[in-house]
Amino acid sequence: MVRYTGGELFRGKVMPMPSGFAAWVRNQIAARGYQSPEEAARALGVYPSQMLQWTRISRSPTPQVLRRVAALFDAPVQEVLIVAGFMTEEENLPLSPTRMSLQQLSNKQILDEIRRQTAGDLAGPPIPVRVNGVIHFPDGPPTVFVENT
Repeated sequence: MVRYTGGELFRGKVMPMPSGFAAWVRNQIAARGYQSPEEAARALGVYPSQMLQWTRISRSPTPQVLRRVAALFDAPVQEVLIVAGFMTEEENLPLSPTRMSLQQLSNKQILDEIRRQTAGDLAGPPIPVRVNGVIHFPDGPPTVFVENT
């Protein structure tokens, strides 16, 4: 007795369900007006057997395959990473404006802002911070730290 496991029937055998990546490849082929994976393969310059494998794959492909497929279909690599399960939609969101603006600040500017926002904090005296060999004191000028060798 053969039990149906939720896969596709191919040449009389139950095959594993294709991955989200395989469905995405099939959608890309259809969206571009190709009549078959073989036709798409010839137009895109890959072996038909390779294209067929990508349309039936049941596991996530290698990063090399993902990059190649993204280039062939002129799709963003992030989109291919998402459909292959290597990345989520949330991970693909742009950085928040706050995070982007922090990248534009120097370490000293960030430390000064932290000190400004915590000035009323009575948890103890402010702590000097060492950044790139320079000690920044909360109420004084930066001091170059020299190590004895």
